[in-house]
Amino acid sequence: MAGILSFLTLASVPLAGPHKRLENTLGVQYGINAGSMISYDGVYFGYAPNYDPQVTMADLTAATGQKGATYNVYSQLTSSNVDSGSYDGNDQYNVDDIISSGAVLIASLMTSIDWTDVSTGLCESVASYFEGTFTSKGVTVWLRFAHEMNYYADSGTYPGGKKYNEFMTAWQNMYNATSSNDKIYMYWSPNDDISSEPAAPWWPGKEYVDIVGMDYYPNADQGIPDFATAYGAFYDTYAAANGLPFAIGETGIQTSSGGSATTAQKEEWLKNIINPADGLGNYSEYYMSCTWFEYGPPANSIDYYVVYGQGSTVVDETIANTEIGSA
Repeated sequence: MAGILSFLTLASVPLAGPHKRLENTLGVQYGINAGSMISYDGVYFGYAPNYDPQVTMADLTAATGQKGATYNVYSQLTSSNVDSGSYDGNDQYNVDDIISSGAVLIASLMTSIDWTDVSTGLCESVASYFEGTFTSKGVTVWLRFAHEMNYYADSGTYPGGKKYNEFMTAWQNMYNATSSNDKIYMYWSPNDDISSEPAAPWWPGKEYVDIVGMDYYPNADQGIPDFATAYGAFYDTYAAANGLPFAIGETGIQTSSGGSATTAQKEEWLKNIINPADGLGNYSEYYMSCTWFEYGPPANSIDYYVVYGQGSTVVDETIANTEIGSA
């Protein structure tokens, strides 16, 4: 687990020469492959690929001609893991595709157990699994443990509920178990606290966090916000104030009725968060990557796709925000 690293200025303007790659040096410092998909404003871009149908990073690379920077996978700590005292990935990771993608694995490890069941021994087993399966093979892991804890504890998805002290112990157990591995970063990523319980009671403290982010899905019917409106206050409070890097853990866009946004609305939101016309201003030094929720039916009722199954016009519009554009 890396400690807090010094921030480096992003190369947010294309340099001379048609083949000179952009590079977000902060993202590379935290394990992102420098040759990954990157916007003209210096933000690396990746996906949370759908599982049904199974969308691989190889599929997305073939469609875009570019490699995704991040690869989000959802998995759970279950009662079976507690009973056995071990975690083996629970067959939820497409290991070969993850390794061959060259992307950072964002392991969104959810809890279907009580916070008190996240013991030191179980956390050591989690650390062992990620080391043996991924980091020993060169894959960097951003461990997004109990993501959206403020939302899922409030809604009952996380059985531990709003027992903040027990959550803090569980988080610290996971942090301590992974701290000796310099390719694992603990990634704290609550839900947008406008629509759920505030994030503040769930803040573990900067000494136990390596990366911060916020999950946010704007309502297309209410207008599409810019980065500062959507993330600015959170960024100021948790990233800037603590000297920690910020990355969007997952995002997409939907309508107020819970339906699918139009392609134009998806593309507008995507552009706003990775390549706005007026740049990211004071946020750009810390803002290193964005992971798009590349999900759709039948696994998800709302269609968030911007690449998978889309026509060439939509895909070209998506990647036109990135360095090699639609070439």
